[in-house]
Amino acid sequence: MSDRSRVLVLLATVAAASAVAVLSLLRMLIPTFFSTLPVSLLGRLGSGVEFAVALSGALGAVVVAVVALASRRSADRRVRVRGVRVVALLVAALLAATTPGGVIPAAGYAFMLAVLIGITAFVALTVLRRPWVGLVLAAALVGLGAYAVLHLEAAVLLPKIVISFGSVLPLASIALAHVIAAAGLVVWAITAAATPGAFARGVLRHRVAITVVAAACALPYAVARASWLTPWPLLGGGAEVLAAEPAVRLTGLLLGLAMLTGGVLTLGLILPWGERFPRFLAGIGGRAVPVGLAVIPATMVSVLFTAAGIEFAIEGVGPATGETLLLLATFPFWLWGPLLGLSTWGYVMHRRAVDVIETSRQVEAAGVA
Repeated sequence: MSDRSRVLVLLATVAAASAVAVLSLLRMLIPTFFSTLPVSLLGRLGSGVEFAVALSGALGAVVVAVVALASRRSADRRVRVRGVRVVALLVAALLAATTPGGVIPAAGYAFMLAVLIGITAFVALTVLRRPWVGLVLAAALVGLGAYAVLHLEAAVLLPKIVISFGSVLPLASIALAHVIAAAGLVVWAITAAATPGAFARGVLRHRVAITVVAAACALPYAVARASWLTPWPLLGGGAEVLAAEPAVRLTGLLLGLAMLTGGVLTLGLILPWGERFPRFLAGIGGRAVPVGLAVIPATMVSVLFTAAGIEFAIEGVGPATGETLLLLATFPFWLWGPLLGLSTWGYVMHRRAVDVIETSRQVEAAGVA
């Protein structure tokens, strides 16, 4: 990841953390200000604790980001980075733990729309570079879209989803500020140059296994939603309900597609197309994938999944009933989040090692020439 990208990440961290600090201070001084926001993971200990920790974390994030920016050209940079990285991760944990609760549904719908846009762009780029393959994919996409409009009320559903974001915009904006600030610190911590310790070397050594397990976390939910295509749907009100409400069926299928896409993208952290764009994509095919393009979104999702997943798991704590265990297995964000963070860290170290090897080869080639 380039130094310029890290600077931009740190500046975004300062902006987001400043917004969190102002909001936390206002909520401390004016009890009725945004009082309807769902409590965070730490909010269960009381609103005073939540606001104080959020304010401390936000101010800490600003300080860490400023120190990181100032130490870029310091002579003792490596020494300072080691200590600041630990503080950055602790502060990121505070910000993540004070993210407003209940954001997973909104994030899920937002990612679902992003996946639909991404699939459309993917097909368009394929058409430009591989017309015959692209046209087949485009025909399939148009056919599925037409079926969804004619039989699953897609023409009504998608506008409703977009409009509904207006009601959750305050919650989503505040949660996004927490996630950006926390993720920015984590991105800087895992991309800053430093000698890897034993734990880091272990993550790099086992990054393939870690990533595979992380990607597999998408399967339970995706399989459950795919069952809505059968007479024996899971996680729904039954075949009769889905038959009577086509839009409900479409919503579940699209959310399942989004979750499955998340699993596939997770695998990109260990597969070749996660390092170089596939050659059949026009304009970008064969080019190296910018490290930041993979690391920044993955880290943001990791932060969100970890905080929301732990919150979801705590809500489900109780007697070990079959229903509780089924929910925790179907929505394993509590596991996917931390594993995705480790996978992303392993990806960064792997790309750094590849860059070192490529640089050495170029130097050797230049010497021979």
